[in-house]
Amino acid sequence: MNDYEAIRRLIAIYGQLLDSGRFEEWGALFAPDATFSVWGQTFRGREEIVREIGGMQPDAAGKHAILQPVIDLEGECEARAWTDFTALSTTDDGIAVVTLGRYHDQIVKLDGVWHFASRDIAIGGETLGTGIPPTPAR
Repeated sequence: MNDYEAIRRLIAIYGQLLDSGRFEEWGALFAPDATFSVWGQTFRGREEIVREIGGMQPDAAGKHAILQPVIDLEGECEARAWTDFTALSTTDDGIAVVTLGRYHDQIVKLDGVWHFASRDIAIGGETLGTGIPPTPAR
């Protein structure tokens, strides 16, 4: 599998593991010292990310739907990716859109495996935090 396909798989499996409640496997997608920023909060390290983000998951069945990521390799062991997504949830009335946003990812290869080094999520029209590059124009 080439690096682009491995990164696409990382991004895709993120939602599948999270939606399935497989938090230990989901947490392994992150580098040990990763950061995860969403809703004005930043979580540091794999353990805190799993505890805090895993704890935010609803009891009702949900699904992360992602669009095609834009991936820029930045050397042999670093990459950036931007991926639009929506999160859906089941309700008594059917399926509801819970949120819309974009993942802004810094990704690193550790021991031959790609991991999230940082994941910054901009929900809806939120502005990006300092130092987070917007989607490239090319």
